[in-house]
Amino acid sequence: MLNNEENLLENKEENTVGSESNDIREAAEIESADFIEEKSSSVNESNIPQQEQTVPKKKKYSYKKSIAAGLAAVILGGASMGYFLGVGLNASRAFTNTVENIVNGDFSFDNVSEDNEAQPVADSDLAPSGSSIAKTVKSVENSIVNINIKAQVTGGWFGQTYESEGSGSGIIYKVDGDKVYVVTNNHVVEDATTVSVSVTGTEQISAKLVGKDATSDLAVIYVSKADLEKAGITDIKAATFGNSDNMQVGENVIAIGNALGRGKTATLGIISAANKTINIDGKKLTMLQTDAAINPGNSGGALVNTNGEVIGINTAKYSSYDNSVEGAGYAIPVSTATDVINSLMESGTVDKPYLGISGYTIDDNFQRIYGISQKGVFIGKIESGSAAEKAGLQVSDIITEIDGTAVTTVEELSSKISAHKSGDEITLTVLRNIDQKMTVKATLLNLNEQF
Repeated sequence: MLNNEENLLENKEENTVGSESNDIREAAEIESADFIEEKSSSVNESNIPQQEQTVPKKKKYSYKKSIAAGLAAVILGGASMGYFLGVGLNASRAFTNTVENIVNGDFSFDNVSEDNEAQPVADSDLAPSGSSIAKTVKSVENSIVNINIKAQVTGGWFGQTYESEGSGSGIIYKVDGDKVYVVTNNHVVEDATTVSVSVTGTEQISAKLVGKDATSDLAVIYVSKADLEKAGITDIKAATFGNSDNMQVGENVIAIGNALGRGKTATLGIISAANKTINIDGKKLTMLQTDAAINPGNSGGALVNTNGEVIGINTAKYSSYDNSVEGAGYAIPVSTATDVINSLMESGTVDKPYLGISGYTIDDNFQRIYGISQKGVFIGKIESGSAAEKAGLQVSDIITEIDGTAVTTVEELSSKISAHKSGDEITLTVLRNIDQKMTVKATLLNLNEQF
């Protein structure tokens, strides 16, 4: 049975089945941890029309339809568990396509690395006193901000457009003149029509986007220091960023953020794993795992050590429908985030060349089930407006070469594309309808130049 659709929309390797909001999803849908407030004048449709059934006179075999049906069966057989994004909003292109399911994409726990060995830590790090925890929270809380967004969302039975509000968290990264830079998750601000920041929870200061990187799920926004001061916020200081590489399993950490969109909270836990590889919405991320509660609205907030240093950016938690999984929250390590953040502040983007397809490796199982002898990458989906669409690639095309070099897996194709820069032209050898060989030239786009 097939078990891997691999998404090339953001040029990374993965082994999870990706999907758009209109695709067939797992039988047990992955719920969003988003805290959402929706404003709509639309009427809920309670009567779902019955599907009309017809009996065709003759059923013609189509390998394309057979493959589609087989892949659908794989998706329907998925596990009823997944990752909750710890964000209280639905303002992202990937998270706003439907009212019922904000998270766009099927998550897989299969890719979580289990090879992290627990390391001993000093006894003094294991049991901080209540007073020391309170002092730590006090020292950093004004460097953590609430983020509120508004977005125009299209969804529902009749495709109505309505305004949705949501909330997330951010960390003051740098104060430079009148600009106060705040780092958060990309999925917090992506596709937001307006973004505002609050330090105390009462004022709302308009923010502007500096840049974002979908692959690392990081973004930088800024607010005016003068605007903050006019609102009575005079104690404006950047958070102190520590070294996440020095964190050991068992060390205490505190998660601080705008939980449930109702203001800042702090939760205490430990580092459960220092290098956990997880797959969220088709992105492979190496994270810090913690049992400190990561709640809706916490996305973009801080995971701090007992010295009050930010060592992680809270992003997601793992959950199952039967609540059998507890205490699995994830934060992006600051040691890997810092370079991306600095690049966003300098240029407003991180160059991420991408083709814009979702594909399947044609492995032995694929060949046996669908009777295809050719090795390569089967195109299952093409993103609208992408380099692939502009080049004329079609769903069911099979990519066999890139720039004259054979590719037999999605990983190989992704690696070759990643070696380029956006704006580069690549040459693809493609099989169409199995036996029609052609050459297609595509100019790679920058995934992060979409805002």
